[in-house]
Amino acid sequence: MEATRNPLIIGAGPAGLTAALRLVDNGVTPRIYEASDDVGGLARTPTDGDWRVDPGGHRFFTRSEEVLDLWKSLLPPEEWISVKRRSAMLVNGHFVRYPLIGRDLLSQMGYRRGMHGLSSMLWSRFRHGRRFADGSASFRDWGTGEFGRYWYNLFFDGYVRKTWLTDPGDITSDWANQRIRPIGWRSRSEWDFTDNDTFHYPRLGPGQLWEAAAAKLADAGVVPSLNSPVVNARLDGPRWTVTLRNGETATGDALFSSMPLRLLVEALDPAPPKHIRAIAGALKHRGLITVAVALRTRVEIPFNWVYTPAKNVRVGRIQNYGRWSSELAPDDWDGTYLGFEYFIEPDGDLYTASDEHLTRIVENDLRALGIDSDVEHVMFVRSQHAYPVYDQARDRAVARVRDHLRKHYPSLHPMGRNGMHHYDNQDHAMLSAMLSVDRYFGANIDPWQVNTEQRYQESGLLGK
Repeated sequence: MEATRNPLIIGAGPAGLTAALRLVDNGVTPRIYEASDDVGGLARTPTDGDWRVDPGGHRFFTRSEEVLDLWKSLLPPEEWISVKRRSAMLVNGHFVRYPLIGRDLLSQMGYRRGMHGLSSMLWSRFRHGRRFADGSASFRDWGTGEFGRYWYNLFFDGYVRKTWLTDPGDITSDWANQRIRPIGWRSRSEWDFTDNDTFHYPRLGPGQLWEAAAAKLADAGVVPSLNSPVVNARLDGPRWTVTLRNGETATGDALFSSMPLRLLVEALDPAPPKHIRAIAGALKHRGLITVAVALRTRVEIPFNWVYTPAKNVRVGRIQNYGRWSSELAPDDWDGTYLGFEYFIEPDGDLYTASDEHLTRIVENDLRALGIDSDVEHVMFVRSQHAYPVYDQARDRAVARVRDHLRKHYPSLHPMGRNGMHHYDNQDHAMLSAMLSVDRYFGANIDPWQVNTEQRYQESGLLGK
């Protein structure tokens, strides 16, 4: 054990727990401080008796053998299930498979609409070519250039407004380039893809993996301190001292942080210059409220996720938990178990709304969707900083904050989705943590280069 090394970790999500595991593997004992009462971050699995909730829907894919090996080391094979990926968009009463397939667009929505959409797409391609492929355009410009105005308005405009609570012209297309597939026109191969695309999933939800990580750390003497938000992080020479909301303090030689980058800059002592604080303070997030609803009636929804761009419902996306894992519900459950996802302002009124108010919103959406069923059970999961917003200022702002922190706080290691203000998957968050620990031990590597490729589509990835 390296007695002179005693790093501190803020956050017990995928990044924080991965960093802790890697430190322990190198003979170093960290201390972990988590603001909430769960481990796993957005990938936690809150429970109420035998009911379990996956707040964001977490597919386990990766291109990294190292990440895959860690997953397999934490949960044995019998704790993983293989799930066929099936997603759809609910448009005009039709389930349209997603990623979009040309044959569906030309037939399922009616011939006239299909030809209208195709001509709109061809016209946009003719006008714009591929000049929006570098991620510099707004989401609206990128979407109309990629799909044509008709299909963009039908499938994406409303959903993006619900997700980011802003005009699609005010956010960049960086995250869309990575996550939204072009329309598939090679019908046979695309059909094979949607039928054969599978991912792996812990049978008790994503939090099962991170609870196993916490248990492994506990065996090594590292127990995350829950309900312990950090309100101040002071650098005094080579030493860091963090102060928790309850007034307790802890001191270490380095600080690994997955707390939102904006909040980290606010907590730093000595404080960064005013202009750096202002830049960081302008970084935005979207929150997420997941309302898990158990309906006594069986509703046939043959998809894991259903995206709902229509204006007549407030919900942005619906998870069908029965297609993720039957063990998210009690053993004797024979109804329908759904997760209604509402994207919110992190400090807005809806985040603090009562359960009764949220229940009324869900009931209205159920009626608008034509679902008539008694409700057996409801759970509410609030995630305040779920998604970093990619507005027009994001790239330059994050770069300026990053460069300032590197120069003036060299033993500070931001990591993960919120720590780097980057729309990462679980495996990206884990990789940024692994590289941050390697950098702590002297490796000449840059964790900020994780997940910077233009496209990162979840096909042909490692999953078992």
